[in-house]
Amino acid sequence: MPSITTRSIMERLAPEMILHIFSFMPLTEIYRIRSVSKVWQVMAEEFIFMTIRSQQRKVYLRIGDKSRKVSIELIPHSYDPVNRIVEFRPQPNANPVPMMVDASNPWSTCHRRMQIHFSQWMPNNGTSSSLVSSPSFSASTSGGLSPQDQALMLFHMHYNPAVERMYELPPWSKTMSDDMSSARRVGGYQHQQQQFVGDKSLIFALSYVQQPDENHSSSLASPYGYPAVPISLHHQTPSMKPHWLRVTLGWIMSGLEPEIVPTQIYPQHYAQLNHTLARHGIFKYDPLSEPILSHIVHLQDDQLTLPSLQVTSNTSAPATKTQQQSMSHQFPTVHDMHYFYDTASDGENNNHLVTMDEVTPELLDYVQCHTHECHTRLSRLQHMLEGAGVDARVLWKYTFAKSYVVGNGSLLGEEDVVRRIQDSEEEWRFKRVSLLRRIGLEA
Repeated sequence: MPSITTRSIMERLAPEMILHIFSFMPLTEIYRIRSVSKVWQVMAEEFIFMTIRSQQRKVYLRIGDKSRKVSIELIPHSYDPVNRIVEFRPQPNANPVPMMVDASNPWSTCHRRMQIHFSQWMPNNGTSSSLVSSPSFSASTSGGLSPQDQALMLFHMHYNPAVERMYELPPWSKTMSDDMSSARRVGGYQHQQQQFVGDKSLIFALSYVQQPDENHSSSLASPYGYPAVPISLHHQTPSMKPHWLRVTLGWIMSGLEPEIVPTQIYPQHYAQLNHTLARHGIFKYDPLSEPILSHIVHLQDDQLTLPSLQVTSNTSAPATKTQQQSMSHQFPTVHDMHYFYDTASDGENNNHLVTMDEVTPELLDYVQCHTHECHTRLSRLQHMLEGAGVDARVLWKYTFAKSYVVGNGSLLGEEDVVRRIQDSEEEWRFKRVSLLRRIGLEA
């Protein structure tokens, strides 16, 4: 007689009961408990997406520095159950964002930095460190710790790598200097081709748009006979049009609990690319470069994968079996979950056979010519920190490290940046134990 284990009992629970249990759990616990079985995994991941959608959770693109930061809202659009990716998109009527920092100043600089935040990450949502909100820490502010020690604890204990992570926007001068006649005009703007910004667990698609200045060609002459500086010079600076943001569930969870490591986006596609490039004798490349990201995105978009769970139904095409099930039930049943999983497995196998050698000659030429650029400033610092025994995610904790990676440069070299981070983390490691004991908490 087969033994009945706790796991087998949990696997036999009705889907309605499982979903009812999920409704009482935080998203991070649902994310962890999905490892019970394949059925639970699919149900838990879709439950997380449905919760994000029903609670109207958003992603904010924060462009620029703190003094002049522009925020763009992205709303949940769909979920890809095969690749386990949530896609966010801007509102349909969203306007492009000017890239000029100060539109009133024709000589103003342009935005270069960007942060991507999930709405539930913010401290006012209760996701701050439990230590900072504990009564012991609150009591320490009145006596137990000096102001310097309090600031030190807040600096280190309040740190969230996902919140502090910064991205550098791709350059627009090259694309905007191309022939504007080849650009696509939509709503008075001329749209250039899509560009991509990526990380291990996300890909962001954008394009730069420009509204031509009708009076740009009619320049005035100055009293001294020289051409006058056009007053509307800022019209030559494009605006950014966000298209979509695709993130893994691990990326969302890592911002809720920094202990959760973000997962790789499109791991099968990267594995296929590695295999194909290896056959051509190429073993080093930058996985976050725009040509590589473009290849991964188009590889995904060109494949016949499972229909994603749309927020709004698409009436332009007849609904497939999976779409009908998703629309007829709030959550798919166990039978539907098996259908998802079996079809996903078949799709992954078919995709592997179809796309193994689909690498364009242009991409091969790019990778061969940029082999020496396989490591960026960020990747070099990450490798050096890992070699020094330091968690590479602490890099975004320090302003001097941010300036070195995505800023206007730094007077410090790579070794200096790594040494300062290593010294600071080592100092905190020793002080952390004594400070926690002084406020009555265990290290």
